[in-house]
Amino acid sequence: MLHDLSQEELLPRLQTLVYMLASLAIGILMYDQYRQGLYSLVLTNAIAIPAFAFSAVYIYVNRDRDTYRWVNYPLILTLAGLAIYQLPQYPELMKHYLFGLPLFSYFALPLYQATLFNIAVAVVMTALIWLDFGMMKALRTGTNYGLLLGAAWCFAYLTTLKNWSLKRLALTDQASGAYNRRHFLQTLEREIARCDSTRQSFSLIGLAIDDYRQLIDIHGNRVMTQFLPRFTERTQRLIRAGDEVFRLADDLFVLVLPNCQEDGAIVLMERVKRSLQQQTWKPFAEISVSASAVGWQNGEESRDLEKRLLAKLKKQKRTSLQLAAFQD
Repeated sequence: MLHDLSQEELLPRLQTLVYMLASLAIGILMYDQYRQGLYSLVLTNAIAIPAFAFSAVYIYVNRDRDTYRWVNYPLILTLAGLAIYQLPQYPELMKHYLFGLPLFSYFALPLYQATLFNIAVAVVMTALIWLDFGMMKALRTGTNYGLLLGAAWCFAYLTTLKNWSLKRLALTDQASGAYNRRHFLQTLEREIARCDSTRQSFSLIGLAIDDYRQLIDIHGNRVMTQFLPRFTERTQRLIRAGDEVFRLADDLFVLVLPNCQEDGAIVLMERVKRSLQQQTWKPFAEISVSASAVGWQNGEESRDLEKRLLAKLKKQKRTSLQLAAFQD
């Protein structure tokens, strides 16, 4: 069912449907042009049908791979080239044909590439009309195309911004800015699948803020709400560029370290823990952090790896409490 598909899975299927419908529409248009005696247009548009059909088949076959996007570039260039080629001979028809390109290109291409493409088409179209029909007609045509381009760009930009916001809300913890538990489980599955195929490893670091509830009781929820994003940001600065920070519980953060053995994770854990505890966190006098690190073992499931990390972290917290009591 379509409603069960994610946006990444739905888009190639939607593009396949649109391209097949476009092939049908061009076929009907060619029949009308043939009846009117516009034979050169019929022959030119005939090229667009196999271009659309091939693109639809290619995208559907490669719908589960990122490579399907690249077929859109030659398709858009082919459509624009056909229209510009016929523009001097059929200016009114081809202008209206080109006016549909902004919306279509933003549907098929990323925002930045589609914008560059449309600016190039606007310049070429305006120049050709200027040479053949004069400055005033060229300015009117360029202005109309620019208005359509601006409207299509605003719609595409707002859609992109909305999708980014929704994705961010779905993947991140709103209080701390770290990734949430749902994304953590997906990341573990992804890393396990990658390590199974590449024979590499990855590790996890667990960070637990000690006396978390006591800090809330003393300073209040508002202060803790301001503290958590700073804690996440500071932690992110202490790890590598490809590592990720997740918040699994109120006081529990987990770092996922791709391509990192357990020995390296332990060294990084000690550095992160020491830096976080030495950091000044106003209005807190200081914070205490318990930490543990585990490396993925061949054949281990994500749930088992998480349980092993939490068990080791719990043992570490118990040891720290016993050591503190002994020192007192």
